Amino acid sequence: MKTIRRICFRVGYSFLSVLLAFHVFAIFVAPSAMPPASALLEQCYNFALPYNEALFLNHGYHFFAPDPGSSSLMAYSIPQAGNIPLKKRIPDKSIWPRLLYHRYFMLAENVSSFSEKSQNEFYEAYARHFARIHNADRVTLYSVSHEPSSMARIQVGGRLDDPEMFSEEVINEYDLRNGSK
Repeated sequence: MKTIRRICFRVGYSFLSVLLAFHVFAIFVAPSAMPPASALLEQCYNFALPYNEALFLNHGYHFFAPDPGSSSLMAYSIPQAGNIPLKKRIPDKSIWPRLLYHRYFMLAENVSSFSEKSQNEFYEAYARHFARIHNADRVTLYSVSHEPSSMARIQVGGRLDDPEMFSEEVINEYDLRNGSK
């Protein structure tokens, strides 16, 4: 009886040890396999992918990877007296608390992941929100793309917020006086 108990303990202990080792492997391989990565790391990532997805361990590591790509921001302008429109960008560095800044950033970043119909509804809701904040009737929304600066650019004096790293495109003009756009 003791030998059966001892065998079961050793098998259970070995199983848990292998499971723990695989879990640690899966956690470490997910962020390390983000591009640029070796073919071996990519194969390891694919091997651990079902486990990471099942336990929701496969977070958005590409966002923090060495080459995360451009950021999607949003800007709006509101006509003012004197022909100089009020123009703001979200998120804005002045937003406090920082968690609210991050929330605005994620909202602007994720609009493009929705269907076109949903995107249009989101944009119209944003326009109504900005119009309400500034007591305005018309709002123009812009999609802003911010390319990250390269290390070489920063080393020669470039800044993370250099204007040439941003590009804007008009999303739509909203006239909210009578609900039309």
